[in-house]
Amino acid sequence: MARVPHIPSEELPERYDVIEQEDDLHEDIDAEWWNTKATVQTFANNSELAKVHVYANVLMWTKSGLTPEEVELVILSVARAIDSDYIWHAHVIAAIERTELTAEAVLSISRGEMAPLADSAQALIQYALEFARSEGRVSDETYGKLAEHYDNEVLVGTSMLAAYYVFIQYVANALQLALEEDEEFVGWELENY
Repeated sequence: MARVPHIPSEELPERYDVIEQEDDLHEDIDAEWWNTKATVQTFANNSELAKVHVYANVLMWTKSGLTPEEVELVILSVARAIDSDYIWHAHVIAAIERTELTAEAVLSISRGEMAPLADSAQALIQYALEFARSEGRVSDETYGKLAEHYDNEVLVGTSMLAAYYVFIQYVANALQLALEEDEEFVGWELENY
């Protein structure tokens, strides 16, 4: 049970300016979609910071310099690194249903079996895993491998995206956010997807 209540969606904003400004979002991601998310409903106990969360999250997805598939690789890798079933659950669904990622690609993150993936995807996953596990202290080797595939804009975007999802999990831990009672965790092996 969360430590603070969920604010009902009808009490949340009818629109978020950042959503109106971004053409790169999946077509079903609108204010109504956001307002059904437990994270937003919880953060709405501080309404201004809930808006900041939506704004920051949308920008992390669209301005990191990564493709939607690469964004999900980073988020899923962070979730796996910190054993976040909360983030893993939501982003398995996002990755498979809103991007071109396959269940096999998602499972490769969970299993740590990245050989079938492209070198750039492997570098992203390794970077995000190491970032999340080491409080951002990524080795020169891991950073160098990522830099072989991406420019400075993307290196910054990847680091900030990974950090943002660590932040979300830390807040979820503090406020005891969990999956909804009627949701079954998709599982690390996607056994309930």
